[in-house]
Amino acid sequence: MTEFIVSTETYNADTEADQLQTSLDDKRFESPSIRQRISYALTNPGKNYLIPRFLLRSLLKTSRSPLIAESFVRPGGWRSMEIVYKNAPTVDWLDRQALKDNPITMAARNRRTIVIKRLTRLIQEQGSTGDVTLLGIGAGPGRLLQTAMANSKIELPHISAYVIDLDADAFPYGRELAASFGLLDQVRFIHGDARRIGDTLPGVSVNIAKLVGIIEYLDDLQLIEMLSTVRAVMVPGGSLVTHGFVDKYGTGRFFARVFGLNHHQRDAEYLTDILVNNGFRVAECEYEPTGIHPIITAVRVD
Repeated sequence: MTEFIVSTETYNADTEADQLQTSLDDKRFESPSIRQRISYALTNPGKNYLIPRFLLRSLLKTSRSPLIAESFVRPGGWRSMEIVYKNAPTVDWLDRQALKDNPITMAARNRRTIVIKRLTRLIQEQGSTGDVTLLGIGAGPGRLLQTAMANSKIELPHISAYVIDLDADAFPYGRELAASFGLLDQVRFIHGDARRIGDTLPGVSVNIAKLVGIIEYLDDLQLIEMLSTVRAVMVPGGSLVTHGFVDKYGTGRFFARVFGLNHHQRDAEYLTDILVNNGFRVAECEYEPTGIHPIITAVRVD
């Protein structure tokens, strides 16, 4: 099995910021082509129902794909997301299917760009009137938060962030990213259960919270519990950036069968209802170009 090693040896924060800004300015988002959509329609029945699971897994294990190898070990984890974001040249046909032709990986990259843009704007708006405290839930190394913090150009003494994750293995890499961005003193990594934020971070008041890349793996009861916990540490009028998941191309069942990765579907309307019924007002909502993720900014109301 291919070993995945994260390294920031050649990482350049300015280069990443420039690339992301170019993506935003030129609207270089990804969306499945007509050929790809036809391919999904033709192959999904076999992958989702007809081909035995053990055959699919055996076939995938012949690939040298770092993303496929990581998905067998820690499906949906932060290492997988780093591979998806890096979007390196593929090593074989199966790797291309997983990294380039998969609508879910396209959607994840689109989501990253939109979320960073949203967070950057929110940080700038809050920073114009006072200090800014951010919170990332299940955020791994905190890449999206840190990129937005760097892009915001807010003076360092006025900004701080807490990154909470159950996987502490993400934190050494997160600290390398923070050092690259010049944010090492601004980002604090917390190993623990996000549902116990009040105990973990007593006295902390959050202006902006990010709940991205995790809620599609929570059922409704778990999500409601998470929203209640996050809301409790947010200032009145604080902003939450989150998203839903819609299996628009019928690929979700394949992930569940092969990797045990189960996505909970929530379109914009469904997620809005949950947020409104749990103390939030939706301020902004848009689907990224694949139509898989509705991305929502919600505001805490009393």
